[in-house]
Amino acid sequence: ENGRMEWLNAASSAHGIKVTLRSALDSQCGGMPTDGDTSDAMMIWMYALSLNIPSLEKERVAWQRVVKMDDPTRPLVGYNAELWDARKEEWRPLDLGVQAAAERGGSSLQEAWKA
Repeated sequence: ENGRMEWLNAASSAHGIKVTLRSALDSQCGGMPTDGDTSDAMMIWMYALSLNIPSLEKERVAWQRVVKMDDPTRPLVGYNAELWDARKEEWRPLDLGVQAAAERGGSSLQEAWKA
């Protein structure tokens, strides 16, 4: 039950940024975003999800340093696509942690992204 509530809270809190990102993909990419564009948007959304997953604080702070984020609650401010590289070793623990939180909540990232 705790996993479900944690996930619902995270998903609800990150809903606004997900809507913004998906809208940007639709308008800037003519409704046909590349896989890379979608992946970049999902990374930002996943970071936003992590803000409400307390167990990921250490991983989140490490990622904030990597991408030189000044305001941890506003990942789009000062966003630099070159820094947000999913191949960086600091991304993997955050990525896996958010995926695990989704699973504990009875969902998946793909399912939640499309909802």
